[in-house]
Amino acid sequence: MQHSLSKKRLVSYRILVFFGFVLAIVWLLPIIGVVMASLRPYNEIIDGWWRFDELHVSLKNYEYVLFQTTIPMIRPLVNSLFSSIFGALIPALFGTMAAYAFTRHYIPGKTVVTVIILCLMAIPGQMIAIPVFQRINAIGLLDTYTGVILMNTVTSLPWIIFFMMNVIKGQSISIEEAARIDGASDYQVFVHIVLPQSLPALASVVILQFVWSWNSFFWPLIIVYDMDKLMATQVIPMLRGQFYTNWGALSAAALLVMGIPILIFLLFQNIFIQGSVGFADEK
Repeated sequence: MQHSLSKKRLVSYRILVFFGFVLAIVWLLPIIGVVMASLRPYNEIIDGWWRFDELHVSLKNYEYVLFQTTIPMIRPLVNSLFSSIFGALIPALFGTMAAYAFTRHYIPGKTVVTVIILCLMAIPGQMIAIPVFQRINAIGLLDTYTGVILMNTVTSLPWIIFFMMNVIKGQSISIEEAARIDGASDYQVFVHIVLPQSLPALASVVILQFVWSWNSFFWPLIIVYDMDKLMATQVIPMLRGQFYTNWGALSAAALLVMGIPILIFLLFQNIFIQGSVGFADEK
């Protein structure tokens, strides 16, 4: 009987592995197609990237989109990197400070404010595009990196505050109380006690926010117009011609933009996982 159950479990396991393998292949096929299109000349992929009657692999499409197009991608990639770094660090810092204030201090109507913060997370950017454009223009931040960073900060603060509130609530308050008895100010408690304990979660927030700022298309589209200030996500649609589309160049540009978030996750995956699961490694 036990041998029969073990055999059934083995068969079930193999079936699950098979279906998992099939799903992985189906999920990877579009990515493989984009990679092949970026590495092969146009005439080889026009009838399908899966045809290998001729195979000439090169990096010419990447060289073309980085340096030779009307808007070379190298500058937009640098612009996106600059705005994404500040668009991640600034909201992470201010969001953590706000979360500490909400968690450890008495604020009149705190519950109502918390509910409002949660509701702000559900508002799509398209609903506020016109007033945001008018306000950004009124304060002189239209067509500037600062305007993009400001919107990335404003739109990300609700989820960062809510996330960091839960992180700080899980920390022991006794250490903070002991520091206050010794004469530490709120600033000193935050910098020397709360912030160091929150570093894994804060690093996770920075990584996520960097990726979202990097992939942001809507706010740069609304705010930035100067060709020298365009973000990488804005340039990709411009590679499509009215009568002809260079799919190899388009694929190469898409992979360049997609590669940065993947690289970030590969480099910092341990920190990201540690911050997401609540310092499981430390416990």
